[in-house]
Amino acid sequence: MTEAVTVESLEIILLDFKKSNLDQFIKKDLSIQTNQIRSSHFYDNSRGKDTEFQDITSFEEILSPKGTGNLFLSDLNLGHNFIDVMIVFSFDEQYGDITMNFPEEELYSGEKSETALKAEGLIRYIFDMMDKYEIKKVRVGYEPATDDDTCLVEINKETKNFNDIVTKLLG
Repeated sequence: MTEAVTVESLEIILLDFKKSNLDQFIKKDLSIQTNQIRSSHFYDNSRGKDTEFQDITSFEEILSPKGTGNLFLSDLNLGHNFIDVMIVFSFDEQYGDITMNFPEEELYSGEKSETALKAEGLIRYIFDMMDKYEIKKVRVGYEPATDDDTCLVEINKETKNFNDIVTKLLG
């Protein structure tokens, strides 16, 4: 009899992301190419129908006045190239959350030194995005990272010690 292997997902939540920064973040920082997209789904409120990532000219507009959308990517560079990344966008009039999920083994596999480099790259990426887009809070943990018992680290503007965060993440 074989045992079922459950794959946990790690989750990064960029909280209260300003909608006016969305196009620059998606187009420039995530720099998603169409060959990375396995599936996408956005609802176009103005046209009253579903649309796909490659047909969107403005993510700020497509998610207005409120909106959600998702992307499933073969890979995405978040300070390290992670495989099978799901991104969910959920926005109200001005702010929203961007949630990124990927299998935990994408971070926690390999030698200890390799895992540490992946974690450092990810946390450095998060710090850079927080500074660039004035993101007040990011939660990283097992899905759902919104729950305190599955959140590994919460990073906010007062968080200064990079090494402490990496250590907590590698726990």
